[in-house]
Amino acid sequence: MARPYGSRSTREREYIPPTPDAKSKDKLVRLSPLVPVEIHATAFQNARALGMTMGRYVAELIRRDQVDENGVPLWAPETETEDQAGEAAQLPLTG
Repeated sequence: MARPYGSRSTREREYIPPTPDAKSKDKLVRLSPLVPVEIHATAFQNARALGMTMGRYVAELIRRDQVDENGVPLWAPETETEDQAGEAAQLPLTG
Protein backbone atom coordinates (compact mmCIF):
# COMPACT_ATOMS: atom_id res chain seq x y z
CA MET A 1 0.00 0.00 0.00
CA ALA A 2 1.29 3.45 -0.87
CA ARG A 3 2.19 5.94 1.80
CA PRO A 4 -0.45 8.73 2.23
CA TYR A 5 0.40 12.06 0.60
CA GLY A 6 2.44 14.27 2.94
CA SER A 7 3.03 11.57 5.56
CA ARG A 8 6.76 11.02 5.16
CA SER A 9 8.73 12.25 8.19
CA THR A 10 11.85 14.18 7.27
CA ARG A 11 12.73 15.59 10.68
CA GLU A 12 15.44 13.00 11.29
CA ARG A 13 16.87 13.04 7.77
CA GLU A 14 20.20 14.71 7.18
CA TYR A 15 20.39 17.29 4.37
CA ILE A 16 22.48 16.11 1.45
CA PRO A 17 22.89 18.81 -1.19
CA PRO A 18 21.93 17.64 -4.69
CA THR A 19 24.30 17.89 -7.62
CA PRO A 20 23.74 21.05 -9.70
CA ASP A 21 22.20 20.48 -13.12
CA ALA A 22 25.00 20.34 -15.71
CA LYS A 23 22.96 22.52 -18.10
CA SER A 24 22.36 25.25 -15.49
CA LYS A 25 24.63 28.27 -15.83
CA ASP A 26 23.53 29.39 -12.34
CA LYS A 27 24.33 26.00 -10.73
CA LEU A 28 20.66 25.32 -10.02
CA VAL A 29 19.47 22.03 -8.52
CA ARG A 30 16.26 20.08 -9.08
CA LEU A 31 13.35 20.27 -6.65
CA SER A 32 10.69 17.77 -7.71
CA PRO A 33 7.87 17.47 -5.16
CA LEU A 34 4.71 15.56 -5.97
CA VAL A 35 1.57 17.62 -5.33
CA PRO A 36 -2.16 17.21 -6.00
CA VAL A 37 -3.33 18.35 -9.45
CA GLU A 38 -5.26 21.30 -7.96
CA ILE A 39 -2.13 22.61 -6.21
CA HIS A 40 -0.12 22.29 -9.42
CA ALA A 41 -2.80 24.18 -11.36
CA THR A 42 -2.86 26.97 -8.77
CA ALA A 43 0.93 27.28 -8.78
CA PHE A 44 0.95 27.37 -12.60
CA GLN A 45 -1.73 30.09 -12.69
CA ASN A 46 0.05 32.14 -10.02
CA ALA A 47 3.44 31.87 -11.75
CA ARG A 48 1.87 32.76 -15.10
CA ALA A 49 0.14 35.81 -13.61
CA LEU A 50 3.51 36.96 -12.27
CA GLY A 51 5.24 36.31 -15.60
CA MET A 52 7.69 33.82 -14.14
CA THR A 53 8.48 30.14 -14.37
CA MET A 54 7.15 27.59 -11.91
CA GLY A 55 10.70 27.07 -10.66
CA ARG A 56 11.23 30.76 -9.96
CA TYR A 57 7.77 30.99 -8.36
CA VAL A 58 8.45 28.09 -5.96
CA ALA A 59 11.93 29.43 -5.19
CA GLU A 60 10.45 32.83 -4.32
CA LEU A 61 7.81 31.27 -2.05
CA ILE A 62 10.52 29.35 -0.21
CA ARG A 63 12.81 32.39 0.00
CA ARG A 64 10.00 34.47 1.54
CA ASP A 65 8.86 31.78 4.00
CA GLN A 66 9.12 33.18 7.52
CA VAL A 67 10.27 30.85 10.31
CA ASP A 68 10.34 31.06 14.09
CA GLU A 69 13.44 30.73 16.30
CA ASN A 70 13.32 26.93 15.83
CA GLY A 71 13.20 27.12 12.05
CA VAL A 72 9.50 26.13 11.91
CA PRO A 73 7.44 28.07 9.33
CA LEU A 74 5.10 30.57 10.99
CA TRP A 75 2.12 29.22 9.05
CA ALA A 76 2.44 25.78 10.74
CA PRO A 77 0.02 25.21 13.62
CA GLU A 78 1.89 25.45 16.91
CA THR A 79 0.13 22.49 18.53
CA GLU A 80 0.28 20.08 15.60
CA THR A 81 2.18 16.88 16.28
CA GLU A 82 3.93 14.88 13.58
CA ASP A 83 1.11 12.30 13.63
CA GLN A 84 -1.50 15.01 13.21
CA ALA A 85 0.51 16.55 10.38
CA GLY A 86 0.30 13.30 8.43
CA GLU A 87 -3.42 13.07 9.06
CA ALA A 88 -4.00 16.70 8.05
CA ALA A 89 -2.17 16.18 4.78
CA GLN A 90 -4.39 13.28 3.73
CA LEU A 91 -7.04 14.16 1.23
CA PRO A 92 -10.64 13.09 1.85
CA LEU A 93 -11.73 9.97 0.00
CA THR A 94 -14.69 10.26 -2.33
CA GLY A 95 -16.84 7.47 -3.54
